[in-house]
Amino acid sequence: MVAFVLAGVPAPRVAGVSSGATRDARPARRDAVVACARGDPRSHANAALFSLAASSLLLAHPSAAQAETLREMTVAAGNAAFLEKEFTDLKYAGVKTVVPGLAGTEPGSDPVEAVRVTYDADKISHETLMRTYWQHCDPVNANGSFKESGARFKGAVWVADATERAEVETNLQRLEKSGIFGFEASQQNGKTPKALVNVPVLNAPPTTFEPFPEESLRRLTLNPKGLEKEIKAREIYFKDLWGFVQFCADKVCGYVRFAPRCTNECLDVFPQYLARNAGVPPLEGNIKITGGSK
Repeated sequence: MVAFVLAGVPAPRVAGVSSGATRDARPARRDAVVACARGDPRSHANAALFSLAASSLLLAHPSAAQAETLREMTVAAGNAAFLEKEFTDLKYAGVKTVVPGLAGTEPGSDPVEAVRVTYDADKISHETLMRTYWQHCDPVNANGSFKESGARFKGAVWVADATERAEVETNLQRLEKSGIFGFEASQQNGKTPKALVNVPVLNAPPTTFEPFPEESLRRLTLNPKGLEKEIKAREIYFKDLWGFVQFCADKVCGYVRFAPRCTNECLDVFPQYLARNAGVPPLEGNIKITGGSK
């Protein structure tokens, strides 16, 4: 026979329990979890009874499962439909909900389109989520983001504590110094990186947050034709920065380098490219570009 005891949970009632088991209409509560099988442990009957009782126990008390560590992150980078889709695509990795809306930045300033992401911090980290943001924002655009102009489409990142602030500001400095987002045209040597002026790091939560109405959700999925110009602009931008190139080096062809513009400090933010490009020669010297994502 099988007996179960769960802290704060009624013992499941199983037909045929021993005389010591609870028979009252209101099962007793216990302080520990115990499972024992009497008789031959190889008995199919006992195994079936054990499985049935365990299933009943979990269904009756779902909190017995491992608890989630839920946290929120709010970010802005132009039309919120794009970040909404990018983070929704990460639900398999630990993202729980993605809510687009208008977020307040500072008192007296116009709100910006943003997304509020709820995620399980035990499955996906804030820094990993921010890598998605860094790849889909336009941090050097002082007038908006990509093809969207105006205060409503400016970028922003809200941080919940000192740890998040240190992470975001450190990686922002790394990306700026690396030059991944370009160099100032006025510099003849092309070595002065553009300043990342479109990523203010603010204290969470936003001063206000107004979720979009139901009809404005999942626009990129439900009505992509309505965003064709914005989609095209982002595709060109993404492929230029984070795409790949095929090339020959010293007359040896077939090499592929991913995110070729992500070098130096950028690789501290995106170490996955260091691994993916291991053994591939750099794009310098006697090389010939043969193809790529452009």
